Amino acid sequence: ANQGVHQPAGPPEMLSLLVAAPPSWYSPARNSLSTHRPWRAAVEMRHLLLRPDDPEVLTLRDALMAKSVEAQLERFQYMNERGQGMWLSQAWEAHAKDAPPGGGAAFLDALTRTESIEAYFVPTIARRQGSPNNPYLNRAASGYHTTIDPRDLARRLMACRSQLAGEWCEQLRILATGEPHERLAEEALLLGLSARAAMRSLLRGLKPLPSRRGMHAFLEAFAKEHSRDLSPAGEPEAAFAALEALPLAIAGEALIDPPLLCAELRNKTHAAGADLAGLLGGTEEEHTRVHASYLETCLRETIDAPSWDRELKKRDQQRQLEASWRVLLRRTGPPPTGPAEGGAAPGCHADMRPILPPSPDGDAGPPPGSSPAP
Repeated sequence: ANQGVHQPAGPPEMLSLLVAAPPSWYSPARNSLSTHRPWRAAVEMRHLLLRPDDPEVLTLRDALMAKSVEAQLERFQYMNERGQGMWLSQAWEAHAKDAPPGGGAAFLDALTRTESIEAYFVPTIARRQGSPNNPYLNRAASGYHTTIDPRDLARRLMACRSQLAGEWCEQLRILATGEPHERLAEEALLLGLSARAAMRSLLRGLKPLPSRRGMHAFLEAFAKEHSRDLSPAGEPEAAFAALEALPLAIAGEALIDPPLLCAELRNKTHAAGADLAGLLGGTEEEHTRVHASYLETCLRETIDAPSWDRELKKRDQQRQLEASWRVLLRRTGPPPTGPAEGGAAPGCHADMRPILPPSPDGDAGPPPGSSPAP
């Protein structure tokens, strides 16, 4: 009777094993391996929000200033302005020797405050004439004098720096997309700084988490081992490939997944590139501050500060005396006007001016706007 009735077939034995309840010997440990990733919410951001005083930002600004000086020296060489190039090269070497990190922009401020040099000697290569031991030959140095205007050099460097900053910002935006592209002119520098900033941000996000101490130690050791690749002159792609090729590992209670860490590091590298592009776009603001500082210095030099302070104090003193005199008149009434009242003779006005103390300049003059006594 049951031959004509279709009954659904039961699940295979292997499938029943997969969907059945776990056996009695399986009991998950109380402290199982942590598979959740609470730190991912903190690191998966569009921007890292780099600060202007971060090491990567300071290194990028110094590299931009050095590249601007190098480009300007090449222009001087092309235009055969040997004296300008020699003076700029010497000034930059002297500044870069003692400059702190990120102090490249201070070089522009120093140039704007340097007076012009009227006679800067530029030596030239003289042809050899006669024997080097001949005492009768004129051994005077051959060359010529030229005029150096450091402020004009500062303006040229600012223009060159602004142009390079725009080009580097465009390259950083290309790197931030993560899309395939041709080799960029400054890709090694920009990508290296972005990768180093990403690694530092990743370590900073893992450090305060107690459950991620093992992962933090693993990643810190990897960063020290590949510090050369994660540098401005390195190859970050080599470090990424080495991290992605590592096998799974267990550190403490955390499961370390190197491919996942590599993906996070790449994402943060793109975000760091976008942040560096935004911070590098503030070059014009630095140039504006340099111009404003120079104009303020010129204004202070034009106005004699001690004499101006004395004039202000004198005016304040006169205003105070006039105010006190008006208060006195309101209390005592108007001054007498005739001889009967003890005033001046008819046709003359009484001299009711206050007795002024000596001014800082040594003269006791009347208050502004008063007429001399008859």
